[in-house]
Amino acid sequence: MLQNKRLKQIMELLQKEQMADIHQLSTLLNVTPKTVRLDLEKLERMGLLQRVHGGAVLSKQPPSSYPTATHRQRNLPEKSSIAHKALSLLNENEVILLDDGSTSLELAKLLGDFRITVLTNDIFIINELLYKDNVKLYVIGGSLKRDGESYVINGEDAIQFIKKYRVSKLFLGTSTIDLDNGLMIFYYGDRSTKRAFMAAADQIICMIDSSKFGHTAFTRIASVQEINTIITDPALPNSVAEKYREQGVQVIYAD
Repeated sequence: MLQNKRLKQIMELLQKEQMADIHQLSTLLNVTPKTVRLDLEKLERMGLLQRVHGGAVLSKQPPSSYPTATHRQRNLPEKSSIAHKALSLLNENEVILLDDGSTSLELAKLLGDFRITVLTNDIFIINELLYKDNVKLYVIGGSLKRDGESYVINGEDAIQFIKKYRVSKLFLGTSTIDLDNGLMIFYYGDRSTKRAFMAAADQIICMIDSSKFGHTAFTRIASVQEINTIITDPALPNSVAEKYREQGVQVIYAD
């Protein structure tokens, strides 16, 4: 079993049970206790759990951005306000790419009042836009990744698909953002697809609620300097926003 999948299962068990022991995890994941200990060390460094004798307990720190079965429901008011601000940046007849994610879905829900072309690889976004006559929809083809509440198309076919097109704005999905480590995600398999999306866009916009700042994940997809704009909620301290602006990134607060 790949490490990313093991880490996800560990976190799901801890979210449910609050604690787990090494032998229990070894049996569940079908790996050696040594491998489990290494996985727990990595998750502890990320602040997601605390190791105790014989196992681990869920961290007492504020909830992390690690994706669990309910991560799409987190911070919905903030995501909605961010999406409304993003809508104000769009123009009629524009061509945009909506990467997967719950905030991108919130933006998709707002589309339909004016003509726009949307490319996307998120099945939920596709379903949202399916019957909106003003939205010309391009479905990015490829392998479907089923993961909890996410259904995302990625892989080599998706990469080859996007190479045929150019978009004015990419709304790039990310799990975390950090000044030193950049934009990071939890699933390595999504990285190449997201990099191809970035190469196809004139502007790269990240809709990131304040809870995602200052955390790290498994795989870096971009440096902070590679994106153009961040849209976030007012809970992000202005002192933090200024540090991103110093890196050449426009930071916009939702209303």
